[in-house]
Amino acid sequence: MDFRYRFALGLSSVDRAGVLFYPELFRHAHDACEAFLAHIGQPLHELLAAGAMALPVVHAEADYLAPLRHGVEVETVVTVGAVGDTSFRLDCAFYTPGGDLAARARSVHVCIDTGGGRPLPLPAALRQRLQAG
Repeated sequence: MDFRYRFALGLSSVDRAGVLFYPELFRHAHDACEAFLAHIGQPLHELLAAGAMALPVVHAEADYLAPLRHGVEVETVVTVGAVGDTSFRLDCAFYTPGGDLAARARSVHVCIDTGGGRPLPLPAALRQRLQAG
């Protein structure tokens, strides 16, 4: 299942040339992934509320293919990549208003215990929803 997320590219996300400032892509990817988790019934704030586990990003990468300009509406498509015992990957594709692929971002999240930072198995409900997605 692809999850679609839209946002308007505001002034705070662009550089002096009016084009998406490269680190802002990761902020928008995170926002899209957080919306995706809520969409599948696993809101991030609820997953982290107990305080015993965290889901830090341990790897992130991006490719920039075409400029995204200030004021445009960007469509982001989130898909689930691999789901492991303790981690999962989310892939985001960013499209221009004309439907052209402008950027891709990928993030790998690992479930850890907050006390010692050791990997933990993904919560069963989260794993199930990710695999269904």
